[in-house]
Amino acid sequence: MHLSKTLSLAAVAGLTLSGCVASRYQISDALMRYGLDRNEASCASEFLRGHLSTGQVRRLADAARYYDTGQRLTFGDLIRVAGRVNDAEVLAEVGAAALACKVGADIPLPRF
Repeated sequence: MHLSKTLSLAAVAGLTLSGCVASRYQISDALMRYGLDRNEASCASEFLRGHLSTGQVRRLADAARYYDTGQRLTFGDLIRVAGRVNDAEVLAEVGAAALACKVGADIPLPRF
């Protein structure tokens, strides 16, 4: 009896937590909506899946909505947008996704 109660609590906890993490499709749709092409959005969403909460994805999408360059949003722009979210985890994960997907080439690097 005690084991079934423990398993039930674990199942409920798992379902609750799974609702807090953004899905690959939510992330991909948000990235494509603001200008990344399908390949970039797909790669980044695979990398970010399980790393960002739905709230973090929503804040990133909201910030991207107001970032206007007059052109499609690039991954470099997305990193700058992530910096405006004021969430270090979002910035770190988006930056890591850019490196992992090899689409960070448009990010200007300072010369020392």
